[in-house]
Amino acid sequence: MPRVKSNLVCVVALFALQTQIAQAQGDLLDTDGLAEAIVSMTSRVWTGPRTPAPEPVPRPDAASQRMCSPYALLCVHADPGVSQRSMRIALNALERARSHLDVMGWPWPISDGDLGGGPDLDLYLSRALAPDAYSDGMPAWTYFDRASTFAVLRPAPADGSLEACATAAYADALLMGMDPAEARTWRRATAAWLTWELTGQLGCNATPHRQQAEPYRSWVAGAAGDGTGGAILLSYLSARHDAVPGQFVRDVWGLASQRTWEGTGLRADPDLWSAIQTAVDRSGDRLVDNIEELALLRWFVGRSNRTDSAIALLGPDAMVPITREMKRLPTRIVASQPLAAFGSSYVAMESSIWGEERRLRAWLRGEYGVHWSFVALQLDARGQEIRRIAAPHSRTTPSAYVPIELDDATQTLLFVVTNLANGLPDADEPEVYERAFELIVDRVDR
Repeated sequence: MPRVKSNLVCVVALFALQTQIAQAQGDLLDTDGLAEAIVSMTSRVWTGPRTPAPEPVPRPDAASQRMCSPYALLCVHADPGVSQRSMRIALNALERARSHLDVMGWPWPISDGDLGGGPDLDLYLSRALAPDAYSDGMPAWTYFDRASTFAVLRPAPADGSLEACATAAYADALLMGMDPAEARTWRRATAAWLTWELTGQLGCNATPHRQQAEPYRSWVAGAAGDGTGGAILLSYLSARHDAVPGQFVRDVWGLASQRTWEGTGLRADPDLWSAIQTAVDRSGDRLVDNIEELALLRWFVGRSNRTDSAIALLGPDAMVPITREMKRLPTRIVASQPLAAFGSSYVAMESSIWGEERRLRAWLRGEYGVHWSFVALQLDARGQEIRRIAAPHSRTTPSAYVPIELDDATQTLLFVVTNLANGLPDADEPEVYERAFELIVDRVDR
């Protein structure tokens, strides 16, 4: 206790000296200055990554119509000329979304201080701003970094899409308020996934089909649709790790929250990637195994009668393309499109190529700097999986080998190559793990 008292005396004495110097310089510290001085003297400095806080944006003045919910803190504003019916559809969508989110345990947005005419979260059907979530600024009274937000949506030309669009806009604004430091692509991916969970649709301009058509893409930073393609990954992780529906994604967003106590910009760590890896590791699983399994699972969309809740949001027309086909033995192919972090490539060989051969061998040689997954699937005439063999994930040397034993039922050999990166991607930064590879398949020497 004496040591604690002496430390306090030192802090007070230093404080008094600092105040006297400020007075002599004509710069008396006010209450905020005193508080900042205390923090600077008693808190360690954050030396990790930072990201800018969202810039405050003025709300659309032209949206003069207003309709608010009698059941929840939700309001829809609209430009002159927008029909009351459209406003009612949007408001009903917000009410249903909020009701379901309450059941799923998602928090409420923080109050905006009546900036929209009340404490409600406001959706603007307006052309004054591009459709997006926007920040009013960050309040000083929250412990974790939080933002006051609102959403803007173009008046939909068809009411059939307005419900999903309004739900996605609300989810985007909610997520920005929960974690203003998180990358926009993660918000877009999560909003698309949440909209699917709540409405059975993927929201406005969500592009999981394009993500499937371009499997070399990363799941978030380089995902199709400014991140919405990442909804496929979240759907898979949710199905694999949920104790109750939707719990995993909700909890990793909570785990990624952070508190910035000093300096310029917001703490950018933990981010959602690191939160997901931590949660998966704690379950006894590995994130790279999840990425590998999803790379295999997405191949079967539209190609077999198997159903899996992990990718139920994908329709049968969302097929992953064959990247290359092998036309002879031995054969060597070089990837024409490098793979981004967690991106995949699909190389096929038909039974007419190997003929009477019953044993083949395959090598993967990837570029250095990342780890690689290499899996060979044997498929029957209906495209169903007969068996698979996976090489151990490459480590220091970026190469892998699989021996293949064939039987009469095997009609197609599918080689799935996935870039496992060399660490977690950063959705705020440019892609640094993009790499190419080559694949060699040959007969076994007799």
